[in-house]
Amino acid sequence: MKNQEHISSSPIIEISNLSHRYGEKKIYENLNLEIEPGTIFGLLGKNGVGKSTLINLLMGYLKPQSGQCRIFGEHANYLTPQTRSRIALLYEGFISYDSMTIAQVEQFFSTFYPRWQKKHFQNLIDLMDVSLTQPLSSLSFGQKSQVILGLLLAQDADLLILDDYSMGLDAGYRRLFVDYLEDYLQGTTKTVLITTHVMSDLENLVDNIAIVDRTTQVYQSSMADFNNRFRCYSPSDDYQMADSHLIHRKEVHRQTPLLYSFESKATLEQALNTSLIEIPMSFEDRFLGFVGKY
Repeated sequence: MKNQEHISSSPIIEISNLSHRYGEKKIYENLNLEIEPGTIFGLLGKNGVGKSTLINLLMGYLKPQSGQCRIFGEHANYLTPQTRSRIALLYEGFISYDSMTIAQVEQFFSTFYPRWQKKHFQNLIDLMDVSLTQPLSSLSFGQKSQVILGLLLAQDADLLILDDYSMGLDAGYRRLFVDYLEDYLQGTTKTVLITTHVMSDLENLVDNIAIVDRTTQVYQSSMADFNNRFRCYSPSDDYQMADSHLIHRKEVHRQTPLLYSFESKATLEQALNTSLIEIPMSFEDRFLGFVGKY
């Protein structure tokens, strides 16, 4: 568990009344979100729902139609070099210098970051059966991602923004990424914003979540509260799938009617006047039940 002592009370990230669209398509409308210091925050959603857009807004690469984003108290569109140096960004589709060797790329990046901690880079490289003299072009995608992660962690930043870290990685590299990140954060007050559409990796890592779907509404909760409250039920065979404000989503999966709700079994049975069977779910099941499988 991360060290929570001596953490500033001011949010690291503040998003206030944020609205953004592409043409006629609304992505966010009046979004308000705060990420507290020392928090591991998961921004979750399927591909194409606006996770990377929010990262671009936070980093000042886009200007919202209305509202604002602030990082370390500064407006996202006017971040000072000093504040940017406190942010380590892993961007989807990261750029690497393939002609450089592993040793050269570490030396190159280290010149830009005064707090550089080479040990984090070296520790990750030591986990691979590679030579420091190998060019990045000779590495597999997973190995190259591991080099990029080493470059990111060596920056010793106060805020890590990891945009779709899992893109193109197999289960082994994703597990290494999450395990090493968890060890790296142990005993620190660093803050992490991580976006992904791969749910299973994050359940035991993330403190709080925001789920982005194809509406402009963003659901926010702690990971624990979402897992405890969001449930799936199968009603009796003769139940007609009527609408109810107590039901978040209803679907038929392989001829089995399913109801997803934040309500307890007893409350929902009484409201719907039918018997229900609760269906066990993993975190990934809950996520798909919330946003829809297809």
